[in-house]
Amino acid sequence: MNVIKLVAAVLALGAGLATAATQPAGMWDSLVGMKYAKARKEVIDAGWRPDHRNAAAEWERQLQGQFPELRSCEAASGQCTHYFVSYDGTCLKVVTEGETVAAFRVRSVTQACSKQQ
Repeated sequence: MNVIKLVAAVLALGAGLATAATQPAGMWDSLVGMKYAKARKEVIDAGWRPDHRNAAAEWERQLQGQFPELRSCEAASGQCTHYFVSYDGTCLKVVTEGETVAAFRVRSVTQACSKQQ
């Protein structure tokens, strides 16, 4: 009887770990237009974690204190690119736009992006 409970617990744990990598196509469409802080919470709650790598510019690295997943920003367009990663290495790219960090809104979301970016 204990073996059955153990197997059930392992299967449940495995299903939880697989959540981030098995998102259905189009799942992230609902994030487009959403304030980034709320969208970020939904992504993290779905099992993704910020993929922290140093940004190129000093001011971008300062923003990484609040958003470690931020990789780059274009001052002229107001667009910033953020990366998340699942437990198995699958990448999620979130592009935001806004004149200030507080005004960031999600412009696009792409799953299975190149992790090398």
